[in-house]
Amino acid sequence: MSWDPGFRGILTVVVATLILGGSVYLLLATNSGARLGFLLALTGLAGWMMIMGLVWAMYGIGYQGRVAAWEVEEVNYGALTEANTADARTVPPRDELPDPRSLIEGNDALETQFPDDPSLREPQLGDLLSVDPTLAEDPALEGIVETDEGWELLGTADSQTGEAAAAASAYLVDERALFTETSDFVVLDSWSKGGKDDRNGDSLLARAAFKAERIVTWPLGHPTHRVVVRVQEVVAREEVPGQPPPTPEADPDEPVTSVVMVRDLGSQRQPAVFVTIASAILFAICCTSLHRRDKLVRQARAAAGG
Repeated sequence: MSWDPGFRGILTVVVATLILGGSVYLLLATNSGARLGFLLALTGLAGWMMIMGLVWAMYGIGYQGRVAAWEVEEVNYGALTEANTADARTVPPRDELPDPRSLIEGNDALETQFPDDPSLREPQLGDLLSVDPTLAEDPALEGIVETDEGWELLGTADSQTGEAAAAASAYLVDERALFTETSDFVVLDSWSKGGKDDRNGDSLLARAAFKAERIVTWPLGHPTHRVVVRVQEVVAREEVPGQPPPTPEADPDEPVTSVVMVRDLGSQRQPAVFVTIASAILFAICCTSLHRRDKLVRQARAAAGG
């Protein structure tokens, strides 16, 4: 039967159900009768499914829905002031950002990490923040790393940056086909706004208070989270056979492409929650039926004994 894996898969599920569930029902039916044995087997199955669904929902495992991902809202070319998304219009323009080289001078850690070498890639502000997070307190970056409108400049090593940049790159190359491959452009910077607040403490009480506060806060603990990733096409250079590929360098004559994305939290635990609720309802119905049957049996035995 290996010629049709679909039929083999269906047959496997059917046989497993008959063997595992059927064997339990067979033992119960031979000791308690067919109807009572079926009710007992169904009650046990519903209770087990309820516990399993609860574990699935707690740990996000088992039967899962959509995972959280970045959804592209729009792609903007040039100035973000013309963007359709209102929040994206308040991202600091590129020409208002300080020169990264001016911030590197006098900082030993940055000078060691980013030497003034033309053969190396020119660093961006996100690269500097990843090496020296205290750079955010520099007066030259006041109102830029964290703007009054709520935008925050992400470091290159930030977990949000990697996931958002990967989603934006896949969209530009695979879906919109604006670039042939990811090496045709460089990521200039990434900006984040909104999302869930960070927890203040790691104690059990702090975790419980943080969770309760987030749930009761509108919109039910899930504020809108946006990210803007700006990229620019690189300068076209020919590769020399036998030599390493040239260092990618952003072409200042090309327009800046901004990808505006919003966080889709998905529904990873939703199927498990539905399984838990449905199993709990079925378990309650079965337990009620068993309880009513026990009462009727006691009444019948009392009447016969009287």
